[in-house]
Amino acid sequence: MDRRIPVLAALAALSACNLPAADKESDGIARAFYGEIRSGADLSRDPHVDPSLATAQAQATLAGVRAWAPGAKPTQIQNSGWSYNTNAGQGTQAQLSHTYVYPGATVHVQTVMRKLPGQSAWTIIGFTANTDSGAPVAVGAPPKSSDE
Repeated sequence: MDRRIPVLAALAALSACNLPAADKESDGIARAFYGEIRSGADLSRDPHVDPSLATAQAQATLAGVRAWAPGAKPTQIQNSGWSYNTNAGQGTQAQLSHTYVYPGATVHVQTVMRKLPGQSAWTIIGFTANTDSGAPVAVGAPPKSSDE
């Protein structure tokens, strides 16, 4: 049985909004993960990161995100969308979208997480980021489109 919390449609229409987090724990984990990527932290030390995202290849790919805002903290962070899907026997998958605003760039991020049956903590299994003018950076499980 598939239960869905409604997906917020049309991220473009919501870009001016700052949505409340549906799940503060997953929101905090997603924001912290972006901060780790932005600062070049060792992702293998984060207990919420799937080992596939902590490989040298994945970290090299994620290094592209740092070029968009080297050393800078965002001037604004917005929750721009989220969805949580629960499937009996398969657990819960979350997709959180954040927008990070910098003086010279806006970075759009989607973090994909899962919580398998019996797990109490979220595991990050995918990450995608892009700027308004740059090619996307992506590792792990891709985010699902809103029409899937």
